[in-house]
Amino acid sequence: MNRVKWLAIGIASMVFAASAPASAHGPTVEITPAGFEPQLLNLFEGTTVHFTNVIGAAEAMAEGSSDGVVVTDLAGTFKSPPITAAGDGWHYTFEQIGVHELRIEQRPEAKMRIVIVKKRVP
Repeated sequence: MNRVKWLAIGIASMVFAASAPASAHGPTVEITPAGFEPQLLNLFEGTTVHFTNVIGAAEAMAEGSSDGVVVTDLAGTFKSPPITAAGDGWHYTFEQIGVHELRIEQRPEAKMRIVIVKKRVP
C-alpha cells in the first residue's frame, strides 16, 4: 500500500510539473493598445522583465503599426527589436539601479516606469 501511495504522489507531481508554466524570468509586462500593463514595477537589480505583445493583428493594422512595437528607455540604454505578432515577446535584464522610464517607440505617450533597487543581502 505504501508503494502505491508514493507512486500516486510521483505521478501527481509529474502531471503538475508538466502543466505548470515555466518561470524563467521575472514579471511580464503586456504591451496593449492602451500602452504598458502594469505601468509601474519595483524590482531588485538583476531582474529580467519579459515584454509581451498582446495587440492583435486587426488592432495593429488600425493603428498603422503592422511592423510591430519597439520598447525603449528614454535614456537610450536599450531598444528592443520589433515585437510583431500578438504573443511575441522580448526580455531585458535590469542591472542598473535607479529609475528607468520606458516607452513604446511608435506611441511615445505610452510610458511606464521601472524602479530598480539593490538586492538585500541576508
